[in-house]
Amino acid sequence: MKRILEYTVLAIIGVLVTGSLVGMLLDRPVFISYAYSGSMEPTINKGDIFFINPLARSPEAGDIIVFQTGNVWTVHRVYAVTEGGYITKGDNNIATDQQSHNIPPIPGDRIAGTVITLNGAPLRIPQLGNYFGTGLSDRGKVLLAGLLIVIGILAFTGDETARHSRKSQKKITVKFKTLYALTSVFLLLMVAVSTLVSWEVIPITYSVTSAGGLREGWYLPGEEFQQKVTIKNSNVYPMLYYVSPGPTITGVSKDGFKLGGGEDESITVTLRAPQTTAMYSPRLQVNAYLPLLPTSVMEPLYRVHPMVPLMAILLEISAFLGVLYLVSGIGNEDVLRIRRRRSSFFREIAEVFRI
Repeated sequence: MKRILEYTVLAIIGVLVTGSLVGMLLDRPVFISYAYSGSMEPTINKGDIFFINPLARSPEAGDIIVFQTGNVWTVHRVYAVTEGGYITKGDNNIATDQQSHNIPPIPGDRIAGTVITLNGAPLRIPQLGNYFGTGLSDRGKVLLAGLLIVIGILAFTGDETARHSRKSQKKITVKFKTLYALTSVFLLLMVAVSTLVSWEVIPITYSVTSAGGLREGWYLPGEEFQQKVTIKNSNVYPMLYYVSPGPTITGVSKDGFKLGGGEDESITVTLRAPQTTAMYSPRLQVNAYLPLLPTSVMEPLYRVHPMVPLMAILLEISAFLGVLYLVSGIGNEDVLRIRRRRSSFFREIAEVFRI
């Protein structure tokens, strides 16, 4: 029973972190998220983690949904259903989103799912979202998810052989396939982290004013102008770069190129100033990848979504590692043995990592 409880706790933590990781990679909530504000209090408080059913995208009035407005994901209750979409409202708000924020009715394709409830109350974990939102960086989420995978491998592939003695000692036997799986996980994590940390968003700030040209960075309404942007590969190994322009950016001199370790590339960005006088800061999205696939494959994958090339690279590495394992013909040999007294599963894991 104790072992079942430990595995259950580990599984819950794995779901929480993996959900946070997947949401971070896809830039959208998948099956877990947390409240950014108090607009749903007291039903869902700020920082509460809640669970999403991503298959429920046809909610009814009274259901709590997660939907996108602009670049923001919001959790609010369905107030009414109209032909034009869903009218939404936070439980702690006086007016609907459509009245107070002039948001159009929410179409079905903007809904990530419906919040899972139990006896009418959302299934939630109080305040834990504050830690996952601000306590962990993107790199930390990737590494923590990888650590859970490592623990899972040790838990389910290690072979424990009992030996009867007066001290009731046991022997933990770690096989080659376990160490090979651990090494493979760390390699995939290293590739994922090195790729994600190389991504950047470069803001290009300028002002649109009737006094355009009087100062650097001041432009007339509707004026087309150019700025230089330098992209540097801070890694010691080559990377393949792709550049995606944001709003008001009409073109870039190069949208794909390869840089060796420590090299940089200057590109010319062409922009057109809006007609409204204000300060603008459009962003240039720069994504970098290890050049493990031909550019003829990478380019169409990148046009689908920036995450697709990374997934393809990780799949290619996984396939290579799988074939290498099968070809080697090694798997069940014991490579590590640890004698221990009876202890909890988590203490066993700690002993393995101290070796």
